[in-house]
Amino acid sequence: MEPGNIVVWGTGDLCDQFMASNGSQLQVTFFVDSYKTGEKQGIPVIAPEILRDIDLSALYICSTWYNQIIPVCLKNGVKSEDIYVVMARTFEAIPLNQFERMANGEFYFLPWKKQLADIHRTLSCDIVHPDVYKDIAKSVSYCFISSVEGDFAEFGTCTGYTASLIAYAISFYAQRMQKHETAHHMQGRKLCLFDSFAGFPKATLDEDLNSPHVASGVWGEGTAKGLSALQLRQLVTQNLPEHNVNIYEGWYKDTLSDIPAGQRFAFVHMDCDLYESTIDVLRYLFSHEHLSEGAMLLFDNWYCNRASHKFAEHKAWLTLLEEFDVNFTDLGMYACVGNKMIIHDYLKK
Repeated sequence: MEPGNIVVWGTGDLCDQFMASNGSQLQVTFFVDSYKTGEKQGIPVIAPEILRDIDLSALYICSTWYNQIIPVCLKNGVKSEDIYVVMARTFEAIPLNQFERMANGEFYFLPWKKQLADIHRTLSCDIVHPDVYKDIAKSVSYCFISSVEGDFAEFGTCTGYTASLIAYAISFYAQRMQKHETAHHMQGRKLCLFDSFAGFPKATLDEDLNSPHVASGVWGEGTAKGLSALQLRQLVTQNLPEHNVNIYEGWYKDTLSDIPAGQRFAFVHMDCDLYESTIDVLRYLFSHEHLSEGAMLLFDNWYCNRASHKFAEHKAWLTLLEEFDVNFTDLGMYACVGNKMIIHDYLKK
């Protein structure tokens, strides 16, 4: 018999449904049935023991009795990697390696294994959770599509991963929405990047000192030091012109006053982590009205420190709300520890 045969085990209703959905894509050469032989749809129906004489490339089990059928297939020389089980409701052919072998010998299907490649990407041990990139890109697109006035800012640049993505996304949407931007009188959106380029400052306030991340040393003085200012500039200017990139080097409390009066931000990515750093930035931006109507505000580490509202970025936001009346829409969690919101308007109490 010719090598590379495609075999379907089963001749009942599930087989008919599977063939109706996939038959035109599969060159089925044999059907297998334990109780009948002959032909089905002009194709030979063979007994299970004949499988040992067939060089096949795939065997599809169209039967709810697959737990009894799989051992017979293996006994007759079919390789486990060539076996697929057709699901009764979806008619989807699932590879046998996505089934778990139970203690009693039965095979149990785990649906999440179909998404294993995506799950592995999600489980990445990269310093930045993979889903962060998607949410940042979507947030940049929101600013263009909704015509939110102003520039883009990031507080805490570290590796430059997100800064470079923001630069890329700005360039992408500026080109594709040029007419839209012109119609709304938007001109050359700038990217403003703030960082000490020396890692974390020394924590001094109880809201930081008592936080799990600081107390453990994970957020210790000098940690999270990434690219230099020069390296960061070289990275982001691969996508944005030099004159549209402003880098503010130093502690936030010392550089915030360098923001030109009247400059508005459509997008602010807060990766300050510490309470003190975050409240310094928030107070200044809100006090000097640097956030536009509809501005997107993202907090990268909102749910760190056991998601406690007593520490870090979450606590800083609550402190700000004690000082300002802020009308905002909380868009909720993104990635694994981030939170984002849209700022509508605000007024100092």
